[in-house]
Amino acid sequence: MANEIRAYKPRDADLSKMKVVTDPKEIADSYGLYLDDESHSFDGHADQIVFPSTEEELATVLKNAYGRAQQITIQGGRTGLTGGAVPLGGVALNLEKMKQLLYVSYSSEEQFYSVAAQSGMSLEDLIKAVTSKALGVLRGKGTREQQQALEKFLADPRSYYFPVDPTETTAWLGGLVACNASGARTFRYGAVRNWVRRIKVVLVNGDVLDIERGKVFAQDRKFRVVLSNGSKIEFLVPSYSMPKTKNAAGLYTKPDMDLIDLFIGSEGILGVVTEVELILAEMPKNIMSVMAFFPSEDDAVGFVYDARSDSSKVRMDFLEYFGPTALKMIREKASSAGIKVPAMTDRTQAIVFFEFPYRDEEMEEKVMALEEMLNSHNSSSESSWAGLDRTELEKMKVVRHFVPETINAIIAKRKQEYHEVHKIGTDMAVPDQALREYLKFYHDTLERQGMEYVVFGHIGNNHLHVNMMPRNNEEVEQGMENYMLFARKAVELGGTVAAEHGIGKLKRAFLEMMYGPKGISEMQAVKKALDPKWLLNPGDMVPVPREFSQRKVQ
Repeated sequence: MANEIRAYKPRDADLSKMKVVTDPKEIADSYGLYLDDESHSFDGHADQIVFPSTEEELATVLKNAYGRAQQITIQGGRTGLTGGAVPLGGVALNLEKMKQLLYVSYSSEEQFYSVAAQSGMSLEDLIKAVTSKALGVLRGKGTREQQQALEKFLADPRSYYFPVDPTETTAWLGGLVACNASGARTFRYGAVRNWVRRIKVVLVNGDVLDIERGKVFAQDRKFRVVLSNGSKIEFLVPSYSMPKTKNAAGLYTKPDMDLIDLFIGSEGILGVVTEVELILAEMPKNIMSVMAFFPSEDDAVGFVYDARSDSSKVRMDFLEYFGPTALKMIREKASSAGIKVPAMTDRTQAIVFFEFPYRDEEMEEKVMALEEMLNSHNSSSESSWAGLDRTELEKMKVVRHFVPETINAIIAKRKQEYHEVHKIGTDMAVPDQALREYLKFYHDTLERQGMEYVVFGHIGNNHLHVNMMPRNNEEVEQGMENYMLFARKAVELGGTVAAEHGIGKLKRAFLEMMYGPKGISEMQAVKKALDPKWLLNPGDMVPVPREFSQRKVQ
């Protein structure tokens, strides 16, 4: 196995036709949204915003910035919640013009299709193109093998999709890879990492790495990169162990890891992802979607443990949870919207929302097995809302979104009186055996304080979002203290401080809590090897070393 990869240098591009915004007033007035992300946590500012449309333009921008020691913040769709795409000076490198479909590939050995696109394409647009097979635009493009794969895909009567299903489909592909995005179906399919077959990454000096899964592996934790000028970079991946749960915190590592996995989830601190090739899965013909209603949280959690056990005859795609306070919001929102939620009664105190595929010949067996599991935890098929088509699933998703919509409306109203008020939502996950203990810790802490809160989210991965809703500025301070407390408890239980939203600029203190000073130092060493002037996304994930922290932003 090779642990070495060779970079290539694209030809220099003429940047005279590339869109560049440099006027401070224009940036502030017309491009204010490019100085923020969904966290709304930083007052962003940039000396210029550039919009490359090709690999050559992007590589030239980086090479020029490298020569000037100019800091660069990489931007995707800015849907992140950690401030990672918010520029704090220097250049904002926006990829919105790099959104072309590139090719379809087929692996005859593993019998799967994959589709590639530039990293500025949104997941939503990719899904539409794949599910509708609107890929005729690719005819005549790519290699001979790619053209053959395209025709095979278009002629295939089966339907395909990208199964990970991150909640925010307006996110861009480069961001999905950079943050190792996940969602509800991570329970069955894993995060984006499992479905990335190939990426292209432009390094800070303008060199490009074309990384295909299964080609380059670490040897004794070591990788070697040969740059286009013949010089070599060697570095060790971190020595810490990854938590045994859904995780989006820190650089991925293991002794014999694939190089592609180092860049997936690296949050843009090592290079700019410009192309992404994602593996597709066959869309199941039959899906059953269920909202099961339970008289207590304990019953719901017990059902979850049974549903995800190895002995379960019903293999779920996802398992989502809504606690008692979330139920109150669903009732009120449904009532005001004139929507009836089937089978939900006044006795309902918790919901588990799930979905599973089935073949016609096994439906009866699965339904009977599901009924047995429900009965074991004081529920039943009669006291559940079930649907057999995607239309019914979409109705359930509407009900699911009642909860975050209500939370956001409450916070917006309170913010009018108390400017500092904002929602404080956790992103921790713990190993399977720790779910009950961690959930109890949440409840005990918040009930004792009298803090208003809502529990809902990805219970299949023990990744519950606890949304604290401060009623005044003092409770904001208490909520932030709670976040640190909850993060420390997650680490104590063997979990993660960031299960899906990453670290960015906001959560660096939590990352050190998880991996310790040694782990942070090892991550910094990887970054310094690939970005020796510390120019890419400075301040994201790991702190900037002292020798660079006082540098004037250009």
